[in-house]
Amino acid sequence: MSIRNIRRQASNPLAAPGTATSAPIYVDSDDNSLKIIPGGQGSTVEVTLFPSTSPSIQLTATAITVAAGADANKVYYATLGSGTQTFTLPTAASAPGQRNTYVCGSAAGEILINPNAADQISAKGLVDHSTSVKPAAGTGIKNTAASNVLGDHITLVSDGVNTWHEVAGAGIWASQ
Repeated sequence: MSIRNIRRQASNPLAAPGTATSAPIYVDSDDNSLKIIPGGQGSTVEVTLFPSTSPSIQLTATAITVAAGADANKVYYATLGSGTQTFTLPTAASAPGQRNTYVCGSAAGEILINPNAADQISAKGLVDHSTSVKPAAGTGIKNTAASNVLGDHITLVSDGVNTWHEVAGAGIWASQ
């Protein structure tokens, strides 16, 4: 674990007026969380105040194999100018809770998101979310060049078992 210390004097609301306690505050780079050790150095109690939810953004025009863990919370802007840009997901079981977003960055290209052979993707197919899209295991979903527009997007989250579920999206997504 790599730690960046942010030491400061923190007021203790339970202390006598005019006194302060020193509380080490640091960023844990393993999980990008801000933590505080209430008792100071040597204390065994750590409280995670909030985890970082800032996504990593990647502009890409190539096929991508998404890694479990290392690519969690990443936003991919698909910029391929023609043809199909493919994103291959890790197994849902290897990435419980992993969230990734795929954004159409070129209306001339098609986005194809492929699950592992044993996994499924469960999404809504139309802009108004009136149609379910849940292709057979191992079959991907796509945002075709014939109907996509800049900004179409889908955010998928792994259930940790065998399905990637849409939790946000816009545009038209169909079975491969």
